[in-house]
Amino acid sequence: MFLFVCVVWGTSFILMKYASVVFGAMTVGGGRVMGGAIFLGLMLGTVGLLRKRRQRGVRFGVVAKKRVRFMWRRHGLGLLVPAFIGLGYPFAMQPYLIGKYENSSFFGMMMCLVPVLTILASVVMLGVWPRVREIVGVVGGGVGIWMLFGDAVERDITAIDFVLAVSVPACYAVSNTYVKKKLGELPPAILGAWALGLAAIVVLPMGLVSESVVRDVSWLQISWAVMCILILGVVGSGIAMWMMYEMVQKRGPLFAGMVTYMVCGFAVMWGWVDGEVVTSGQLIALGVIWLMVALVQWPSRKSRPQELPVISSNV
Repeated sequence: MFLFVCVVWGTSFILMKYASVVFGAMTVGGGRVMGGAIFLGLMLGTVGLLRKRRQRGVRFGVVAKKRVRFMWRRHGLGLLVPAFIGLGYPFAMQPYLIGKYENSSFFGMMMCLVPVLTILASVVMLGVWPRVREIVGVVGGGVGIWMLFGDAVERDITAIDFVLAVSVPACYAVSNTYVKKKLGELPPAILGAWALGLAAIVVLPMGLVSESVVRDVSWLQISWAVMCILILGVVGSGIAMWMMYEMVQKRGPLFAGMVTYMVCGFAVMWGWVDGEVVTSGQLIALGVIWLMVALVQWPSRKSRPQELPVISSNV
């Protein structure tokens, strides 16, 4: 599962690049969340049918409806945070930046910042203060960001777009921390299905209304772009997310959080295979950020009084 999630999420950036050739950013992002919501919905529906066979149908249906109503009354507004801060905005912003600069490897590297930014979010939202080495990791991560900014200037990436790129892992950090604080009692598959569904019913219609298919493209390109969106949705946002939650439950958040290490490496590798320029400064910055994340994630002998939220990129 670990290797599968690493490969899928690391490959998602090059798939977003191919999809952005034909479709707008919001359409790509909306297609991703819609595909993931449909997959998780079908999976939960299948599990429900299997349980229904073992129980009385009427009783099972009544209990299921009561659970849905209770969950919506108690967590309805809270679900908007992972839906739009953790899914809707990042899933639309990533293909926008990748399509604008035709570079998937550089923006894929930004996911290395998720663990460091999660520490900052935990201080504000959970009151969990970092250890000394985590402070060093935050400062070192800032050095890596500064090095990436220098590389971005050489690539003619504007300061505004660089800030937008950093905002994506920041949104992941805030969303994951909020889920840890407020939505921890919800089953992961149900939480994912609701968040993806809420994001889909807003982002996808906005994309279809405000954006159009790029002209002067062949039907082969359109077909390939549609296939990329389907892979991003079903595999990247559905199957990979489910496997991620399975790893969290079976092996813990530290093991699952290490997915972030490999995602950035696969993003850079696929960009290089696709002919993108991978600079030495980019690789050095990636090494610095990896080192800081490893420093932060390395298990200590003493357990912390409160565990940090699950560090996952959700790409």
